[in-house]
Amino acid sequence: MTKKTRKINRDYLSIPITLDEVMESLAAASAVPPAAHLAELSDLSPENQKLFFKTWQGLPDVKRQTIISRLAEMAEDHIEFNFDAIFKAGLEDEDAEVRLGSINGLWENQQRWLEEKLVRIIQEDTAEIVRISAAGALERFCLTAELDEAEPEHKNRLAGQLLSVYNDSEELIDIRRRALEAMAPLNLPEVRAAIDDAYRSSDIDLKLSALYAMGASCNPSWLPVLIAEMDSSDAGLRYEAACACGEMNEEEAVPCLVRLTTDEDADVRAASVTALGKIGGQEARQALLALLDQPDPVLRQTSREAIRELEIYQDPFSASGFDIDRTGGE
Repeated sequence: MTKKTRKINRDYLSIPITLDEVMESLAAASAVPPAAHLAELSDLSPENQKLFFKTWQGLPDVKRQTIISRLAEMAEDHIEFNFDAIFKAGLEDEDAEVRLGSINGLWENQQRWLEEKLVRIIQEDTAEIVRISAAGALERFCLTAELDEAEPEHKNRLAGQLLSVYNDSEELIDIRRRALEAMAPLNLPEVRAAIDDAYRSSDIDLKLSALYAMGASCNPSWLPVLIAEMDSSDAGLRYEAACACGEMNEEEAVPCLVRLTTDEDADVRAASVTALGKIGGQEARQALLALLDQPDPVLRQTSREAIRELEIYQDPFSASGFDIDRTGGE
């Protein structure tokens, strides 16, 4: 292997390091290599990939799991890092946790090969948790397919693949749920029918996923259902309905969301506050400002974050005179 050094993020490295040293630290029996060493694995050349995987295959399962997890964290925190070649290989790993971590590491990748691989994982992987993660990861591909007017057949193909999973009554319920949630952005009659079917199901988990899917669809025709569910006796249904209204971005939901800011369930209160920040408008703004005087520090902090999102993404000037930190900066 070449002794050539590479420039990497200064947060991870104070002195030059060679790829040979990285491989030695990977193979060492002790702790996981430091972040400075792992950073050297970004954008490996094809030649160095071969050398890396030769070492990688001999590592214990636990060490591969930890390294994959750390690489995923680094890639999320620093956009200049690209470990996709490692994550791609990790999808074929014999260890389920490594496969799971590799799916998580590819969270931003939208290449067609990954979409096709995720579909195969749902169909063929032996680990339930990996199949569930693969189904969930397809949601971003469905959203992209919905927005891509140049390839209408693409979204039809994705819908067909995910519908076959959802419609399989012998399939695990959690995988059916994730398939439903993933295809929600696809504006197709058969997808809307599946959401309605899940909502009318006697299975509470399917109903929860249906509410999530209504929000992910951004179809305002579902708004009356979501508003009604915000009065449900079930906290889980109220929570999902509030979250979905935030995704729907319809001001008609604001009065119900304001009411839920005093809900007995803490998660429901937080969801309603976050949704108000996404929807915006004068009524939502005033409700959020009033919450800054609440005794609950978690609710105050959630409200503060919601106001910041409202200001940044919707109307950065209209609220510039408000002092959202007047209650202190917990």
